[in-house]
Amino acid sequence: MKRQLQTRVRRAFQLAWRELRGQRGVFDGAGVHRLLLDWIAQTRSADEEVRGDIRMLRARARELGRNNSYVKRYFRLLVTNVIGPMGIKLQAQVWAGDQPDTKANAAIEAAWNAWASSPVTVDGRLTLRRFEKLIIKTVACDGETFVRLWRGFEGNAHGLALQAIDADLIDETFNRPRRGMQNEIRMGVEIDAIGRPVGYWVWNAVGTDLVRERYFVPAGEMLHLYDPERVNQTRGVTWVHSVMVPAHMLNAYEESEAVAARIGASKMGLFEKRADSLAGDLAASSRPATMEANPGTFEIVPDGYEFKAWEPDHPTAQFPAFIKQMLRKIASGFSVFYNVLANDAEGVSYSTMRSFALVERDDWRSIQQDFIDMWRRPLYSAWLGMALLTGSLTLPSRDPSRYLAVRHRPRGWQWIDPEKEARAAVVSIQNGLGTRTGFLAEKGEDIEDVFAELAREKALAEEYGINVSGEVLASLKDPAEGSDETAGGDEASDKSGSAIATQ
Repeated sequence: MKRQLQTRVRRAFQLAWRELRGQRGVFDGAGVHRLLLDWIAQTRSADEEVRGDIRMLRARARELGRNNSYVKRYFRLLVTNVIGPMGIKLQAQVWAGDQPDTKANAAIEAAWNAWASSPVTVDGRLTLRRFEKLIIKTVACDGETFVRLWRGFEGNAHGLALQAIDADLIDETFNRPRRGMQNEIRMGVEIDAIGRPVGYWVWNAVGTDLVRERYFVPAGEMLHLYDPERVNQTRGVTWVHSVMVPAHMLNAYEESEAVAARIGASKMGLFEKRADSLAGDLAASSRPATMEANPGTFEIVPDGYEFKAWEPDHPTAQFPAFIKQMLRKIASGFSVFYNVLANDAEGVSYSTMRSFALVERDDWRSIQQDFIDMWRRPLYSAWLGMALLTGSLTLPSRDPSRYLAVRHRPRGWQWIDPEKEARAAVVSIQNGLGTRTGFLAEKGEDIEDVFAELAREKALAEEYGINVSGEVLASLKDPAEGSDETAGGDEASDKSGSAIATQ
């Protein structure tokens, strides 16, 4: 009795202490009371959070990428919107004094395109565009990817080849504390005293059947691509982690509903013995009665039994709404438009689609720039040094630092309403509110390429005696201006145009 009383007093004191702490908290989210007792959170370093779960997260993300149509759809959207059908183009911007160095720029672009359009991997299989499609998908699925730069690689005229290394080969369980002059190793990554990567310890094979050994790759030969979510984070985490549970549950739910609907569409039921039947027990029979759930077939009811139909009501009436809500949650985790991820255009207006498309494109542009910063810029620097060294690129100087001024031009997007937005672009350019360079860049085009193509087109038209001048601007004329012809002819048009120009 005394022990029970002590237990009750102790329990009451614990509850009172928790309530007291909850009342004293300044922030509601930091309260400790009965409504938040199931909210368990720990303060750990970024690497401590990642180390124990990284392998399981990576394996499950890969499985979802193989078997979950929505996750697979996101990976394809990522590749299409970041890399695009034509890849990320390079535009050299080297200057000689106050003028562009056209010869050097043309030579750099030609040499780069020659290397990028040929196999760039050590196995001789992938061009640069296809390789970049692979690694951006791998970064999203695995959370990271490792690319080794093979300088002086035989068989490559430019002296640079690329090797993608599976994240499984960088052992996250390989850790070593810093002692004296010995560097620390965090999850297979060796770092110096200030946390800068020195090199990477890589297994020579995947699996346990072979005798495995680690070898060291210096940081100067390896590009580690990942998007850190916290400071001092050494390894990357899959982009699927926030939608992993709902995506798996949704996949299982859809499968269960599909199976239940298929069963419901087939004639199924139970053999129930009548109360007045003298027949023997079918369960004890050597040949118990069964029926197949085959559409269009009917079984003969055993003597003394009656058939009791079983008709499951699937899918339920709430099935579409539940699927849509779950997909909205998944789309939010991926930061993409639900209707695009789900291929669902039902009830979408033009203004809604346009608004969401513009927001989504900003996300894609952010990923494009991140990819350029962590991948394309160091890649170009490595390629430039080897191209100058091997002689595949001939320039007045062999100092790579003089030719680092380049622009990596990712894909753009066509205007949602081409006619209205093209007219708005013309008005903005005429009034000094925008430039042709900026508007073309939004579409992923280069003004020099456009002007060169226009010049070739004009020369070809003159060769065949065709006049094409002025047709484009005439088609973009505001329809409202056309009514001025009946009210005042060209004079009214000129007044309207001058009013726009002077506002």
